[in-house]
Amino acid sequence: MVVLALMPMMVLLGKAQSNIAFYPLENQFNSFIYNPAFLTSPEKFSFSIFPIGGASISYNNKSIIERFVSNIISKKITDNDYQEVLKKLADRSSFNENIESALLNFTLRSKVGFFNFRIKESEYFSILVKGDVTDFIIKTGIQSASINKLQDLPAQAAHYREYSIGYSSQNWRNNFTFGVRAKMYFGKSSFFSGISGAINNESGNYVLRTTGKAYISIPQSEGVTNSVSLFTGSNTIKYLMNTGNPGFGVDLGFKYRITSDLSFSMSVIDLGKINWKTNLNSKSFNSQYKFPPGTVTYNAGNGTITKNKSNGSFIDSISSKFDLVVDSKAFSRPLPITAYAGLKYRFSSSLKISLTDRYVILENMNYNSFLVSASFDLSKKISVNTGYAIIGDLYDNIPLALLFNRSFGQIYVGTDNLMSIILPSSSGFAGITFGACFYLFKKRNQLNSESDEYPFYRHRKIRNSNKTGLILKEFPES
Repeated sequence: MVVLALMPMMVLLGKAQSNIAFYPLENQFNSFIYNPAFLTSPEKFSFSIFPIGGASISYNNKSIIERFVSNIISKKITDNDYQEVLKKLADRSSFNENIESALLNFTLRSKVGFFNFRIKESEYFSILVKGDVTDFIIKTGIQSASINKLQDLPAQAAHYREYSIGYSSQNWRNNFTFGVRAKMYFGKSSFFSGISGAINNESGNYVLRTTGKAYISIPQSEGVTNSVSLFTGSNTIKYLMNTGNPGFGVDLGFKYRITSDLSFSMSVIDLGKINWKTNLNSKSFNSQYKFPPGTVTYNAGNGTITKNKSNGSFIDSISSKFDLVVDSKAFSRPLPITAYAGLKYRFSSSLKISLTDRYVILENMNYNSFLVSASFDLSKKISVNTGYAIIGDLYDNIPLALLFNRSFGQIYVGTDNLMSIILPSSSGFAGITFGACFYLFKKRNQLNSESDEYPFYRHRKIRNSNKTGLILKEFPES
């Protein structure tokens, strides 16, 4: 659990799941992260680079993780902090956190479609702690759990780098577009829990039995996992440049225009897996713990065991019972698959209404998000998308996405929950997304803007050479 709690922090300190608020803004240069069919570029070449190439961070249970991160930054983390995180997570249905950061992004517009090359850094962390057994072990006070009822402890966390090439077609008969993206992954660190446990009655003795394995690939320092050591000296370079955990995946998507005003889109993102072969230190959690006499009471009527009120948490005494033998066998695990579906209706050239659904597929931890929003143009240069979103089991989310179209490129910034900025203490979800791109080798505009006197005529811009005084042409003569 200590390893698991540290996983999201390794990237959180240096990088910034993609916010769903931007899905309806299909002309955004990074929109292909939601659907490869959205890959586009208003100019022939679009380019962006870290740190403004596109970054996104989102997580629920905001207050818990923010306090934990602040302790890590100040290097005041203790065993009590880990236990506090577990106790807080036991009160929630699940915890999900995603971080993405584009290191390099290049798009080419051609006669046959759009091509894109991207290098991206990604990290995700999901855990489901809540349940009868974990409540009984972690929480203080009176707690009850069913006898012989098995509870899984699903958890996944991974940090990896992605190299990918994407393609989207030109509109076929102006009503159908498809896209595909081939991906190569290089894993840096991971944690996958296959642990489960149950409380059994064995001849009047009550025993917690745990089984399963935690599959781990993470660098260690002197036999003890230490997140701080990853960011010192040569360890940082070794960790970030690790290519010993390869993987492959693909994104698929399409967009279909049903009528001139109604369109439907769907995509599947990260259909692939990573083979973990280096820094292997998986551990078996096959163990048992006998509850001391007098600490629990059995209720034969409903088949439950109840903890006496005077007792504290069992987590300290139970954690010492595990004989964590290291297992160095290689393993493979799929990445979380994200499926998007969107329906958009155009009321006018500047106003569109959208319904967007995002379903994340994780073993025993699937969750869904839904967005209803309106996108409109404040001007020719500013587009806005806002509305209402349900993210997992959180219902108080107001998304806001802003897209600025300029002559040099695009800038976008937004959040899936504006309330996390306005009223941070009252919000359980937080997320922010931002990025910028530049148009390379853009053709110089030789015409002035339109005027009221000549609405159908645009004067040519006359520019002279500083050296010769001659009129400059758009392209020099060979």
